[in-house]
Amino acid sequence: MPVMRSVSATSPRTPPGRAVVAAVLAGTIGWIGVVWIGLQLADQKAANLGFDLELLLRAGRDVAVGRSPYAADLLAGGAPLATSLFYSYPPPVAQLFSALAGVPSRLALVLWVVGAVAAFLVVTELLRRRLAPQRPSRQVLLVAAACLPLTLPFAVGVLFGNLDIWFPCLYGAMLLAAVAPERATAIGAGAALAAASLKLHPASIGVWFLSRAVREQDRGRRKAWVLVVVTAAVAVGIVVVLSVVLGGTGPWLDYVEVVRAGASAAIVDPRNAGIAAQVAGLVGGGDELARSLHVVVGAAAVLVTAWAAWRRTDPVESFAWAAAASLATLPVTWYHYPSAMIPIAAAAMLRASGENVRPVALLVTVAAVIAAVALVWLPLLWVAIGLIVMAARVSGARSTATAPVRAIG
Repeated sequence: MPVMRSVSATSPRTPPGRAVVAAVLAGTIGWIGVVWIGLQLADQKAANLGFDLELLLRAGRDVAVGRSPYAADLLAGGAPLATSLFYSYPPPVAQLFSALAGVPSRLALVLWVVGAVAAFLVVTELLRRRLAPQRPSRQVLLVAAACLPLTLPFAVGVLFGNLDIWFPCLYGAMLLAAVAPERATAIGAGAALAAASLKLHPASIGVWFLSRAVREQDRGRRKAWVLVVVTAAVAVGIVVVLSVVLGGTGPWLDYVEVVRAGASAAIVDPRNAGIAAQVAGLVGGGDELARSLHVVVGAAAVLVTAWAAWRRTDPVESFAWAAAASLATLPVTWYHYPSAMIPIAAAAMLRASGENVRPVALLVTVAAVIAAVALVWLPLLWVAIGLIVMAARVSGARSTATAPVRAIG
């Protein structure tokens, strides 16, 4: 036995494959590029770097000194442009950011990005343990971190300081509960669903979990998926109560006015990838046509979510449909929203095996390339999203049976 331990301890580790080395090298160049662009934006007089995060920080500073975080013209009922910069999140977000009122904006942006990346890597490791425990953890995490800046919607979100850079973690936590429905993963997914729903559109994922629970015959899985929605509802309720206790009802009354004003926002804009807005713009229609069309689009998104939960057996593919549909539930879909599909791409790559590895890798790579090209023609963003759904489907062709799922017993 001592001899065996000695041999094992000195045995060389399997070197990383060429694909891993290439991905890490490309990702390193990608991160250098993101940092370089960030430094260029930081040198400009206009506050271009991290302007989305700056909105949240400014709202927090307003709350810290007793002011409303919402713009006066919105409270007066003025209809904003959907592409204009204004704070429109619920009051708890500004109240939370009031604790960061004294943190310099640049430092806050660095911490924001580092936190989002670290959180995604934690979720990736948990997915690896469930879907591909045979894969080396270090290599998986290196590739995952490297590929983030190569996904342009995420890279843009980093430069903007947008909340969506946390979506790879939040959607990944929900995906984890989809593939491994246990008490711990369900509670984590519920908390993630509550947090993601600050952007409103991810709330449709709750429909997926409920629909999945209804169709499920296994009692343990059914309990876990119901627990996700219950946890999310309880978390939202607790946050609202704490918000009212700390700040009173005034901020919430202001928020109602902002929502009412936002409902009349101009949404037909080349920067809005929303399906209804794109169709309306293509035919020369205006905002009224786009809002009318979105009634159909939004309903279809919810129906697709329920259909995927009911008809698509494989949990990764099924969740991929629901995640894609969640990006279309609101009339506005910004370029950085598809960051939500990153953990699905990671799961597809993790569980792909045998002859499926090459086509899954190709689908994910082409999706990243098309997402980059979508900067020129935004509707291509939906093609990239569709390719990730297809990658999830292809990856499950052989590996579904080899990925055991533990449930609440």
